[in-house]
Amino acid sequence: MRNRRRRLTNKWSRRGTATARGSFATLGRRNSWGRSVRFAQFLLLVALTVRPALADTGFLDRSLAVRGGTFRYQVYVPAEFTSRKSWPIIVWLHANGSQGDDALLPTVGALADQIRRHRSSFPAIVLFPQAKTGTRWAYPEMEDLVMSALDRTVKEFRGDPAKVYLAGHSMGGNGAYRIAFRWPERFAALLVVSGSVTGAGSWTSEDVAVDRQTHAFMTAPDPFAALVARIGRLPIWMFHGDADETVPVDQSRRMVAALRLAGSNVRYTEFPGGDHNGAPGQAFDGLETLPWLLSQRR
Repeated sequence: MRNRRRRLTNKWSRRGTATARGSFATLGRRNSWGRSVRFAQFLLLVALTVRPALADTGFLDRSLAVRGGTFRYQVYVPAEFTSRKSWPIIVWLHANGSQGDDALLPTVGALADQIRRHRSSFPAIVLFPQAKTGTRWAYPEMEDLVMSALDRTVKEFRGDPAKVYLAGHSMGGNGAYRIAFRWPERFAALLVVSGSVTGAGSWTSEDVAVDRQTHAFMTAPDPFAALVARIGRLPIWMFHGDADETVPVDQSRRMVAALRLAGSNVRYTEFPGGDHNGAPGQAFDGLETLPWLLSQRR
């Protein structure tokens, strides 16, 4: 009887040991599975944290801290943007009437509307600075702010220094000539729409004085030839409507003549019956305009 009890005791003891071992094994598997789940959750959290930065595209608000305030501007970033490659950068200078400090008016009309209608046709970063109220792009402080915003944009969005383009309409075309005059080495090409070389009738005496003090070609006997002597190496495409009542078409015709005389790489498109405000749309609706611009390298 005692032997039988001893055998039963040993039997249940072995069963208990086996059950305990099984429990520990199951617990170990559960712990391992739990760690795997937590690790997967961690990877998912990292992915969710990183992805929004990659999707930060479209028209983006940016600003520079400057003495006495803030300089706001916008940058268009294509949906397919990646920091794994360098990108061409177009600097677009708005026309008169879009001055301010909200950075929004330069993205209404002109080039911005063309981008919205044909996003796939703009595989480039586009910088939209805004001149302050009461100023023009001919003011040196505005030109300096444009260049500071350009430097920031090149750094932030991995811009290609060899593919930086300067473009503008009306006052912006006037500004493009002047910024290129001061920094011709920074740009691969210019695109000027309805731009004036010698200013416009709406300029005040202060505007003229600042312009002449900042840009030496304005005091030359022939401002067109003096400007070409400085920027003539740059490929330039100019557009102008022959019915423009704001900036006389003769401004572009004289500039084209000076460029051709110097043997520069210049294209000129004149729109028969074209007015002032419609010129940017006509310029960028052309199938060759943007491919030509982006094919230029410094």
